[in-house]
Amino acid sequence: MKKSMLVLCTLMFCAIVTAQTDKVKLGVKAGLNISSLTSDESELDSSDRTGFTAGLMAEIPLAKNFAIQPEVLYSQQGMKFSYSDIDVVNSHYKSTIELNYLNIPVMLKYYVVKGLSVQAGPQIGILLKANNKYQDNFLGYENHESFNLSDYANGIDTSVNFGLGYQFKNKFYADLRYNISYSDIFKDASANTYVINSDMKNRVFQVTIGYFFK
Repeated sequence: MKKSMLVLCTLMFCAIVTAQTDKVKLGVKAGLNISSLTSDESELDSSDRTGFTAGLMAEIPLAKNFAIQPEVLYSQQGMKFSYSDIDVVNSHYKSTIELNYLNIPVMLKYYVVKGLSVQAGPQIGILLKANNKYQDNFLGYENHESFNLSDYANGIDTSVNFGLGYQFKNKFYADLRYNISYSDIFKDASANTYVINSDMKNRVFQVTIGYFFK
């Protein structure tokens, strides 16, 4: 984690030092997350969670066709899944794991043609919320509960983004990204074996629209 933070800080510092400040663009962005969690657990019937992302961005020119784009984003992530116990009649479990992060990506952009860029870069995520909302039906009795997973979660998520961006002529901006986490979300799987596994990692597909003020 310390190495990842150092890489991010170094990239941002180099960008600020080398950038022409009169060409730096500041903006806002918002969009849709389609997220999931990877795991080796085969008994779970999982599906994607749809969430919201929004925040601030800046584009800092580095050289011809190259720029760096640091961002600060609020991001709703997680997944949905269900589980049935084949040994118990009328037993069914549905759950939504809600993971909300403050994400700080730093994207290196290369403009292939005017307006269109390919992007890649590291990201640090600071966990703001980890919760499990579930509904179970056991022998015909239905129960709704919410369980706080914060004590079992790692506070920092490290990941990498890959994507495409397009700058329109009227200052509007759009991008598509795929985020791959390489750190475990949870540090302890003992809270509820149907809910979390210690090898779970984030995967997020993201679509956003932004606007640069200059």
